[in-house]
Amino acid sequence: MQYVGRKIYFDKLTGNVLVDTGERAGAVVETTQEQDFRTFTTLAERVPDTVGSLQLEYGQDADMFAQYQYRVDPATETIVWSLTPPEAPLEQVKQAKVDYLNQECFKAIYAGFTSASTGHQFRFNEEDQVNFNQQSTLFLLKPALAETQWKTEDAGIVSLTREQFIEVVLEAGQHKQEQIARYWGLKAQVEAAETKEQIDAINW
Repeated sequence: MQYVGRKIYFDKLTGNVLVDTGERAGAVVETTQEQDFRTFTTLAERVPDTVGSLQLEYGQDADMFAQYQYRVDPATETIVWSLTPPEAPLEQVKQAKVDYLNQECFKAIYAGFTSASTGHQFRFNEEDQVNFNQQSTLFLLKPALAETQWKTEDAGIVSLTREQFIEVVLEAGQHKQEQIARYWGLKAQVEAAETKEQIDAINW
């Protein structure tokens, strides 16, 4: 297997990188400068005397190239690393914040609520929501059914009358809608933000 190190072409005046050929391995051959100037449009448009080049060994500084941006010092023809990782585009920062808020919204919903009508604490994760819906359906299908046993977070299993259960279901729905409304409000703030600092200040 053949290994060819990266070749870096740069502007001799500014040190800005014009072409980084990257490393290659396998059935590869090393190209000449004349071939590179024919292959890469950025080089083909330049006067060759204005372009400098560096030839690196295969694997040289591979970890640095994977993490950091860089330029070339024209005076010394050495690589100057920008050790501060580049900031992500604003839209990417916004999407990350929206994803975080969405997760926090689900956590808040699943954490449950305290029923004002019964004083008990109820969980409300996905399984609980299914159970609430099933029990509501049972009360609709069986008018003679007067009460149900339900697990609470503060008092264990308690008895709830039909009327009490219906009130708890309404409170559960209100709890869920409040969290969703909060999410939409915060999401709108993120979308309207114009700087990373404004986005960072928005939290659940």
